[in-house]
Amino acid sequence: MTQPSPNTQPRTRPERPRIPNFKRFLITGAVLGFIVGAVISIMGDEVQGYTTTTGALYIGAFGAFIGTGVAGIIGILLDRSGRDQS
Repeated sequence: MTQPSPNTQPRTRPERPRIPNFKRFLITGAVLGFIVGAVISIMGDEVQGYTTTTGALYIGAFGAFIGTGVAGIIGILLDRSGRDQS
């Protein structure tokens, strides 16, 4: 049997910076924002002229919009911090 020479080292891949999956960040932010907005709408006072369902959908959509924006900003910050270390 042949023995590997002591000077050879196993090949290792260079470490790449971890990049966040933006699609998952944005979808998660939208879903969480919608849920938070809908819960706030349902727990709050009733508005004359709108049903509870309509209010939950409107405020939930606004929450999804805000949640997507916040998730996008967090994803960009994580992406930059991961690239700075490399």
